[in-house]
Amino acid sequence: MVLAAGRGERMLPLSRVLPKPALPLLDEPVVASALRLATSVGAERLVVNTWHLADAMERALADLDLGLEIAISRESELMDTAGGIALARDRGLLGESGPVLIINGDGWLNLNLEPLLERMPRSGDLVSLALLPHLDPLRWSRVIVDRNGTVRHIRKPGQPEPREASFLYPGVMLVAREALNDLRTRPGATITEELWRPALESGRLGGVVVSGHWREIGTPSDYLAAVLGRLKDGAAVVHPSAEVHPSASIGAALIGRGARIAEDAVVGEAVVAEGATVAARTRVLRSVLLGDLSTAPAEVVVDEFRAVRTGRDLGDRDAHPCFH
Repeated sequence: MVLAAGRGERMLPLSRVLPKPALPLLDEPVVASALRLATSVGAERLVVNTWHLADAMERALADLDLGLEIAISRESELMDTAGGIALARDRGLLGESGPVLIINGDGWLNLNLEPLLERMPRSGDLVSLALLPHLDPLRWSRVIVDRNGTVRHIRKPGQPEPREASFLYPGVMLVAREALNDLRTRPGATITEELWRPALESGRLGGVVVSGHWREIGTPSDYLAAVLGRLKDGAAVVHPSAEVHPSASIGAALIGRGARIAEDAVVGEAVVAEGATVAARTRVLRSVLLGDLSTAPAEVVVDEFRAVRTGRDLGDRDAHPCFH
């Protein structure tokens, strides 16, 4: 199951136009890497929960071709992480036996999960966490495990204690059926309180170091950096539905669905998508423009994130234009 229902508040204003997992990352949405990771380890069913801008999230999923049908668990109210898992269970989407792989849908992942899959059958874990060597303990929480791989502490971001060996949780875990069956179906139920805390207190929260790469896509700056990092040799990627005037100059950029780039515009190190228009002679640099917006002619847009959405969608609480 891939979690993709949240509001994406740290991604504002971009998440007013698209849910964070649906943001375009070149030719597919952010969520695609989580789904591909699940298929790479033999998942027999893919489940994604939706709530915020659910129609947009489900359109992004419908465009993917992963060789497996994606079952949607749309929430009428935001259930939060553990609540969403419990609701999908109640709907019969998570099967009746065996553990369930749970992946956050808002990061870019390329991991070898074999150590995680091998741990649970021999460990007795209620929950097994995939872990990576810590990249920045001041930014992300720190997971402390003993020599047997049992999690002893989950500490807030901060300066590690002397001789502390902490690990990073990249948003991938295996949940035993016993723990899954104990989840309460209620809004606001979080993974931390409903899954991790009981497992930690009973000594059945495990962690295993996996190899590979993970990249958080939590903020607009993270998102832009992720897009630029995937562009090959600084070349632009232009969606078939985009319109780019022959006189426009396009550097390293993603010109996404429905975008329009007018004559003599300059776009570099940027994302323009979801119908955004760059007017004539405008310069757009190190910025993201999404949705129903248009720059002024000859405007200079540098280091900005702009997003405008018209209309309302499930989970949306504010349909007004938002600029940042």
